[in-house]
Amino acid sequence: MSAQKDCEFLVKRARELVSDDPCAAKAWLITARTLYPADFNIQYEMYIIERNAEKTASAGRLLYDMFINFPDQPIVWREISVITLLEVVSGLVPPNQEAPKTPEDQVRTVIQTLVEQSLFPFFPPFLANQLRAFTDSRDDLSLGHVVVLLQYDWPQGEMLFLKAVDKICQQGSFQYENFFNYVTNIDMLEEFAYLRTPEGGRIQLELLPNQGMLIKHHTVTRGITKGVKEDFRLAMERQVSRCGENLLAVLHRFCINEKIIIIQSLP
Repeated sequence: MSAQKDCEFLVKRARELVSDDPCAAKAWLITARTLYPADFNIQYEMYIIERNAEKTASAGRLLYDMFINFPDQPIVWREISVITLLEVVSGLVPPNQEAPKTPEDQVRTVIQTLVEQSLFPFFPPFLANQLRAFTDSRDDLSLGHVVVLLQYDWPQGEMLFLKAVDKICQQGSFQYENFFNYVTNIDMLEEFAYLRTPEGGRIQLELLPNQGMLIKHHTVTRGITKGVKEDFRLAMERQVSRCGENLLAVLHRFCINEKIIIIQSLP
């Protein structure tokens, strides 16, 4: 039996079981996904079961996985379109707002609505993948937003965070003055501290408010660079003490305070 027929059989078997024994159906699909992780139909069937059971958290995670792994599947965009419609019906999107014309516009509408309504902390990884952080052009602001958002449900977003770190290393520098307002994840703090060391590449990090202006206007002042390094060290030590803060509260504050520049950072 070919791999394709194996997948079809496993999905069919799960469909037969779902009404009488949903746990058994999920077990079949989990096994199927383990054997064939690149098969879209298996993951979609898992999503449908969770969605129909109104298990929004797990359904949302599966939809996000499909969006990342199968972005060219029309059925994924259809689901996103349905979400957009539900947002309009529920009154989150103003009824007089112009309807999105393309799937990309639909995604942007959902994101903008969630941000403006301060509901976004429930789906940060989705936005992290929509920002302009990983385009060919440099966009430190979007890259910084991604770092903030990837703290949610850590370490699920670790691979994307490492991708962001790689881009920073390639650039040789990084500027994000909101860093110490919103980044409290200890693993991320340690990584950024490492980037400034000789082993980490001596990456120039401008994470303190007005740090760039301070260096620019005092380049002839003896010891100014040393002073900036000391400020960075002290700021990092203070930040470590914030690692126990409620992360959802931090992300909620981020969405409220920075919603305009978040929306501007969308493609």
